[in-house]
Amino acid sequence: MKKFFIEYINILGYVITGLIFGIAFFLLLFNFYHSKEVSTTFTKGDDYVDVYTKNISTIEQIKNNINSFNANNYRGRKDQLDLVSIKSRLDMCVSSFESTKANDIFKKKEVGVLDVYNLISYYQSDIINDCITLQIYGLSNYISNLNSNSFELIKPFIENNATILSSDLDYVKRNLQNNSSYSFSSDYDKINIFNLTRDSYTRVESSYQNSINLVLEVSKWFNKLIGGEI
Repeated sequence: MKKFFIEYINILGYVITGLIFGIAFFLLLFNFYHSKEVSTTFTKGDDYVDVYTKNISTIEQIKNNINSFNANNYRGRKDQLDLVSIKSRLDMCVSSFESTKANDIFKKKEVGVLDVYNLISYYQSDIINDCITLQIYGLSNYISNLNSNSFELIKPFIENNATILSSDLDYVKRNLQNNSSYSFSSDYDKINIFNLTRDSYTRVESSYQNSINLVLEVSKWFNKLIGGEI
């Protein structure tokens, strides 16, 4: 009886081990399948100009507007500490646009779903959080001695755009996260992944363009402030 019981336990152990190996093999095959699926890329055309390259001149224009203020030779009537603070905020924004890892993805010729997910993460962290929210939106709450009329004109513009941009890509990121179908996908699913990747990338570029346009407008306002036009 004891021998029979031991053999029964051994057989049961072999069955369980076989099931574990079978499940592990299925999961390995399943993950390999989906790794191939999400590696689907779309290729930009030869004449395609990415949004970062297209806006290099805009970044230079922002720099020129910012550098119109020099604390060492400023003779205007605005409070210098206020102007130094605003210049510092805009300088930090320029640094965010120039140094973000998002630029490396923008310049790629082939873009996959993982690229787009990383692009959104870099863009939201480096540009939306560090520049638009912390610096530009923070400027709208900045208590200063500047000409209140000129600042009040641009304040609603800053606040409205910063609010929109801060949540602009949240749903895109959720779509990418929820894209796995947990089953072997059909051709329709694969086409859907391709379209989602391409459309999400385009949406990030659009949001980037709106972000840099906002910073440009603020820099123009700053330049006019320094020149005494407002």
